[in-house]
Amino acid sequence: MTDAIFVALGVIMLGGLLILAGSTSREDPRLRRSWDTRFDREAHALRPTDATGVLRCRRCGASGSERNGVCPSCGAAL
Repeated sequence: MTDAIFVALGVIMLGGLLILAGSTSREDPRLRRSWDTRFDREAHALRPTDATGVLRCRRCGASGSERNGVCPSCGAAL
């Protein structure tokens, strides 16, 4: 009886270790670097505006408020 309990505990512990080992797999650093570069480029891009505070969407061409920061048509960042 006690042998069955020890075997069951061993299987549960082994399963837990396998789950932890699978969840800590590393992501592709090239993909991460690409995403970071794209984010920095968009974050630091100069966005021309006029005195009215209206920006033009680069994706669809619609006009949106500079304060809002997103396009009212497609939801892209202005």
